Amino acid sequence: MIYRLIGDAPMRGQRGPSWRGALADVDAYDLDDDAARTRILSANGLIISGGTDHLLLARHRDALSGFVRAGGRVLVNGQVVRPFIDGLAPWRKLEFRGPQDVRPHAVEPHPVWSGIDYADLHYRTGVPGTHTYEQLEDIGVAGFYGRGYHLDLPDGARTVTGIGQYALPLDYSYRLGAGEVLVHGGNDLESFADDRYSTGKLGPNLVAWLNGGSGNESVPAAGPRINAAPGPRNTSAAPTAPNTSAAAAAAVVASGTGSAPRIGLLHCGTFPALRTLADPALAPYRLESVYLPDADPAVLAGLDVLLVGDRLHQGQLARFAPAIRKALQDPGKTVIVLGENKVEQWLPGVGYTFRPTVFWTWRTGEDNGTRLRLPGDPLWEFFTERSVSWHHHGLLHPPAGARSLVVMEEDGSDSGALLYVDEVNQPARLLVTTMDPVYHHGSGFMPGASQLLYSLLRWVTATRVPA
Repeated sequence: MIYRLIGDAPMRGQRGPSWRGALADVDAYDLDDDAARTRILSANGLIISGGTDHLLLARHRDALSGFVRAGGRVLVNGQVVRPFIDGLAPWRKLEFRGPQDVRPHAVEPHPVWSGIDYADLHYRTGVPGTHTYEQLEDIGVAGFYGRGYHLDLPDGARTVTGIGQYALPLDYSYRLGAGEVLVHGGNDLESFADDRYSTGKLGPNLVAWLNGGSGNESVPAAGPRINAAPGPRNTSAAPTAPNTSAAAAAAVVASGTGSAPRIGLLHCGTFPALRTLADPALAPYRLESVYLPDADPAVLAGLDVLLVGDRLHQGQLARFAPAIRKALQDPGKTVIVLGENKVEQWLPGVGYTFRPTVFWTWRTGEDNGTRLRLPGDPLWEFFTERSVSWHHHGLLHPPAGARSLVVMEEDGSDSGALLYVDEVNQPARLLVTTMDPVYHHGSGFMPGASQLLYSLLRWVTATRVPA
């Protein structure tokens, strides 16, 4: 049996290949239940998805390490921020300037990569059809497979895949007791299995390797709960602002006058959220961590700005939805809801229509239909076209009176909003978007996403509504 621990909201529209039937998806928060944890850690192998709560996993470090020591095998995906298995090395962002800086290279053989041509891992595109490597150099996007590396590897670790011209350790494996840990420092490794290319072997190879584990019947109890409170506040200079109004926003924060709003980031301990909270460039805004699994929904009452992070675990978000709706009744608050959060299920009056994510248009030059509207709106003093035109996760249909500022144009007419502001249907100010800037900023990928996050923070700081 192979269990795949998942934590965030799965992207809509995804379909799994046949070998995925060998994997059983399990909510990572089931680890907090003694019986469920015993069941999960009796498997032969585990996959830990990149969207799993690192604070949760760190709380179960002894259990996860014990699973491997007893003969289990684990694939760890994503960017390790808090080591949650003995020996894990933290991920480091690679400063890359072009596609060759993030090209993966074979270093040492491993059965999971048997028969894989590493050239097939370099680029991804959504353009239909099967493409040669030369074609992908024109229409593909590099960096999905990996955009960082690991140092301080554990004793005896083997580098499987190197990244860039120096082949820095991107994928590595190491023995721990009778078991093995395999680390892929990029988007979930299993997502790269594509039957059109040599990477189609990744899925079956991975299943075979994970099934080689012996399982573990002795499961240590959970460790102490982790305090996810934010660290010391940093008052360094704010990011460069694009105009006078935005510069004024940063000046308000940096002045220390006490007039800056309290901004809380609602998150579930995933690596993008933790990396965003630790980013020195955002320190002037004094983002406060609201770690949903531990926090009391009542804490939202003391915040001026609720930044609802993207791709939140739906069960954890549901516990906070009533408090978010209550915050919308406070005229002194601003609520910002980011993408992939199924807002149509808990925000009043909002509809949603699925559209596939288009992430390759800057390589192909095709028109993805994104349009900016209401050019005289005050919001455009803080937002640039680049900050809102990188990609999205579907269309919103806001209630009457809301201002749709970024829309999708299809067949000559607007079919839905990608970002809107509503200041008439509730006392609070509400901004909703299907873009996911915290995920991409924290992942170190897509500069436009970072620009959107910076713009949102400048906007809410400079235009704070007094209580």
